Amino acid sequence: MSKIKHLLFDCDGVLVDTEYTAAIKMTQALNNLGVDISVEYYLQNLSGTTFSSIVHHYFNNSLAHSEVLEIINRVEDEVAAEVKLIDGVIELLNGLPTNKSVVSNSSVRTVEHALDVTGIKNYFSAKIFSSELVHHPKPAADIYQLAVTTLGYSVSEIMVVEDSISGVKAALSAGLEVIGFTGGSHIQPGHEQYLKDLGVSHLAESMTELGVILTRCNS
Repeated sequence: MSKIKHLLFDCDGVLVDTEYTAAIKMTQALNNLGVDISVEYYLQNLSGTTFSSIVHHYFNNSLAHSEVLEIINRVEDEVAAEVKLIDGVIELLNGLPTNKSVVSNSSVRTVEHALDVTGIKNYFSAKIFSSELVHHPKPAADIYQLAVTTLGYSVSEIMVVEDSISGVKAALSAGLEVIGFTGGSHIQPGHEQYLKDLGVSHLAESMTELGVILTRCNS
């Protein structure tokens, strides 16, 4: 592999520990609308997908667009109110001189809020790539293809850090090498094996392990 010239980080579940909160809030919203779904099911099957795609999956076109937006905005605001960093993120970012961007299925406003309130926005001077910028969110490759084209690096010069099945699928489909991060509070038993089976090159259970892997890959 070429020397890594750019790192692409997913946001929720990698930089900020929001996926478990998102599972609770979205499950509550769906339950209130009559959908019988548990937090455990959400974590195993829906983490990493967009709130919009989840709502459309369960209601197809039976809800008005304004109703869908109201649900999504409310859940996003509830999750944003409880955003916190994954343990060790600051130490990792301080030790990584490589340029970095964020590639997320969340909206631009959600990602910018998370980076602002946690104080890490200045580490990502390159760009925020949101699913709002493409036709198809993760697990489609669109958002990662956009990042590669925009940044101007070859795929061999970029490394991705993802936690979700949908995110890993998206990055791999774009031809990128992926490190699977499993240090978030939302990670369920067996998730590491799912990521390995998909084809991640490495697994990191903490930011310390991630730092070691990135240093080794770039040596």
